[in-house]
Amino acid sequence: MLAITSDNCFAGSFSRTAVNFSAGARSTMSNIIMSITVFITLELFMKFLYYTPMAVLASIILSALPGLIDIKEACNIWKIDKMDFLICLGAFVGVLFGSVEIGLAVAVSCLIQILHLKITFENYLSVSLTLWWG
Repeated sequence: MLAITSDNCFAGSFSRTAVNFSAGARSTMSNIIMSITVFITLELFMKFLYYTPMAVLASIILSALPGLIDIKEACNIWKIDKMDFLICLGAFVGVLFGSVEIGLAVAVSCLIQILHLKITFENYLSVSLTLWWG
């Protein structure tokens, strides 16, 4: 039941998500229809698609990606919290130059480092103010 009600478990790859987003799909039902369409297409046309060059397949995926990058939201994150922007930027660079797993690892490690710095600085400030004011 979770796979039907939650698009995270059922959505598939990022390229299909990008195509759904570009098409204006808003519900989990679009993922079900998309997966059925992909299955039928692969069953019927796999022999013909086998000879499609990798450059053509990459260009199809890359043509759907610009719709997923929201620069206005990144600027909004920059205005609200600079540290959150650094986490966002780290995830973006990790995905851009590595893979999704590397981007996630970079974002989580940035988050842990930022939390560590905030906690350490708050404790240091608390101790130093206590020593200063007595």
